Amino acid sequence: MKNLPYIMLLTALVSCGPQTLLTETAQIEKGLWLFDDGRTVTCEVTDTLTPYNFHVLLRHGANYKYQNLILYFKQYYPNNTYTVDTINCPLADNSGIWYGSGIGDLLDNRIMFKRNVQFPMTGTYNFELQHAMRSDTVEEIYDIGILIEGASN
Repeated sequence: MKNLPYIMLLTALVSCGPQTLLTETAQIEKGLWLFDDGRTVTCEVTDTLTPYNFHVLLRHGANYKYQNLILYFKQYYPNNTYTVDTINCPLADNSGIWYGSGIGDLLDNRIMFKRNVQFPMTGTYNFELQHAMRSDTVEEIYDIGILIEGASN
């Protein structure tokens, strides 16, 4: 019973952070991402009032040969409609310095691409990420994913 105030404080601190609706990543076999190998995740949405921020989660190698990665983000709605957005993910500055952080030759990036978005309806949503680079196969991309969390203005 002596620990009850500490447990209540810890619970309050944890509940004050942004609510995570979805966080999921998929490994890219051998770091070779094929154009027709889109990665899809599913999410159940029950709240249409809370605003959310959308992030791309990306792990790439230090030998990745571009400064950015261009993605198609497809959002499939519960009413069988969908939208497609094109996302530019900057990974390095003009001098070639990587933005991501990591250990060794793997760099992790978290790139916000939608801010304060409310879902228009409840139900099951599917989200797909597909690379939109000129080459059919992009090398040195090891993990790709999506994070959707409550916006904390």
